[in-house]
Amino acid sequence: MEAPGYFEKSLDFIGGCVDWMFLTPPRIAHPFQPTRNITRQAYEQQVDFYFENGYVEDPASFFTLNETSPDYRMVEDKPYRDGRYQVVAYDSGYSVKNPLIRGQFDSFEKNKTGYLVRWVHPKPTGKTLLCLHGYMLGDPAQAHRMFNMEKLYTMGLDLALFITPFHWRRSAPGKTRRGILLRTDHVGFTCEAMGQTMNDLNHCMNILKKNHAGDIGIIGASLGAYNASLFSCLSDKQAFAAMMVPAVNFSKPYGPSFAKLSFPVDAVFMEKIRKVWELHSPLNHRPLLSTDKMLFVASRGDRLCPFEYIQGLQKQWGFKRYHYMTGGHWLIFNGEIRGKAWYGFLSDMGFI
Repeated sequence: MEAPGYFEKSLDFIGGCVDWMFLTPPRIAHPFQPTRNITRQAYEQQVDFYFENGYVEDPASFFTLNETSPDYRMVEDKPYRDGRYQVVAYDSGYSVKNPLIRGQFDSFEKNKTGYLVRWVHPKPTGKTLLCLHGYMLGDPAQAHRMFNMEKLYTMGLDLALFITPFHWRRSAPGKTRRGILLRTDHVGFTCEAMGQTMNDLNHCMNILKKNHAGDIGIIGASLGAYNASLFSCLSDKQAFAAMMVPAVNFSKPYGPSFAKLSFPVDAVFMEKIRKVWELHSPLNHRPLLSTDKMLFVASRGDRLCPFEYIQGLQKQWGFKRYHYMTGGHWLIFNGEIRGKAWYGFLSDMGFI
């Protein structure tokens, strides 16, 4: 791919500046955020669990994917165009690996119920697109617009939306807990949340398969692309995976070094914390899904999901289907590249 020129680099910088506008409020609010009240000994015991059980050395061993469908039920069913809009609730059943934080994690009752939202034709089409939303998003109406589902529906695809743990109806109570999935001051909690995310995403795949979804392709945006990438390292039951403006590593722009703890953290302990924080990063895994069935579309000036990580992933995985846009995470100057790449990919995969 041709290297960007001076003009494109200038537009990347402008797009990155818009991203920094979104990142500024958390930085301003940081001094006023509560400090996590925990002793170093207690926190280190929580972190050490992932070393002592071999999960840091072999990250894939942390995740457990079952082949059976969980208990599920229809909680909403209404007309959508000539088909139906449905909300399926299921029991997550995720078993927290770390006993030192199990009680805290399991205290969030609403998060124990997972949700799969569907937009389906009167008769099964044999092709389903499963969409994975971004961080602190997940409202079905919002996702319907973001993924242009109406257009995809009219093109003959059934659609579904996976609700990530601690999002939408699974959210923790209180505005200060909206972003609880990613806790820089509690890397074990985030690790378990990612374990539950993979557990529940696999549940949704099994539910769809059981309900005549046919071939299932995955598309994720931002955090959703992170989840799609990681899932593609644990399973190859999906027909393909498309990653849009993907997150690949959460250490930038806000990682564990940004956390507020009640004790000083030396370099040695910070390195241990970082390894647990990055245990679930796609950079620490190898794909089971063929890279020929993957599409990556990223922005060179992205500051929310830094471009350097996607470059590193491309070097490690060697995927050939990738397109790099001009601009940042939100402000993109040649967004038509994304649409052309996406619909071309759907065609190549035999979905349209």
